[in-house]
Amino acid sequence: GIWSRGVDRGIFNSGRRDMGWRRSLGIRDDEVAVGYVGRLVMEKGLDVFSDAIDQLVRRGVKHRVLVVGDGPARDWFERRLPQAVFAGFQGGEDLGRAVASMDMLFNPSVTETFGNVTLEAMAAGLPVIAAIATGSQSLVLDGVNGRLIRPGAIESFADALQYYCEKPQARAASGQAGEKISERFGWDQVNQTLVDTYLRIIRQRATGGRPPMASPVP
Repeated sequence: GIWSRGVDRGIFNSGRRDMGWRRSLGIRDDEVAVGYVGRLVMEKGLDVFSDAIDQLVRRGVKHRVLVVGDGPARDWFERRLPQAVFAGFQGGEDLGRAVASMDMLFNPSVTETFGNVTLEAMAAGLPVIAAIATGSQSLVLDGVNGRLIRPGAIESFADALQYYCEKPQARAASGQAGEKISERFGWDQVNQTLVDTYLRIIRQRATGGRPPMASPVP
């Protein structure tokens, strides 16, 4: 199709990281925050998320879970992850701050067609650990700006999380790579691509040619 999804890089960028906000939630500066962003409903893979976090705890991997979002499964999730920090629903610039203040995004969901949350995390400079699914597959390059894991593969998710928890340089490198990739999805770029495509179709029509197949943002 002609239209591509985009990200507001004025709101989602690494410059919004706020250590003071993290501290206000009880997260220490030296703690690695594993983030979840989205509606708290079971179809988002909350069971997979919590099972993988259990593995980290069993392995003695130091981390802190930061959950941003609300929904009917919140009580279940809070009981399941008693050590996690629940920041509730955040929107706009508050959401930009919350995402940038994480150290990685863990997105085990297989239900999203386009990974808005994944793209926003990339723009904020976070590595993304995600399930191999439509939304994330088009954004995460495995081993470059994060990891793509077979849906429901708890051990593999835990391995990827442990890797990024214990290797700050890898975390930074993958975060920077994601930020770079996200530049292609800034709204200015997306809108320009849309305009260019329309102009190309109009020119084709004017000359009696067949309009080209529209290409999404590269």
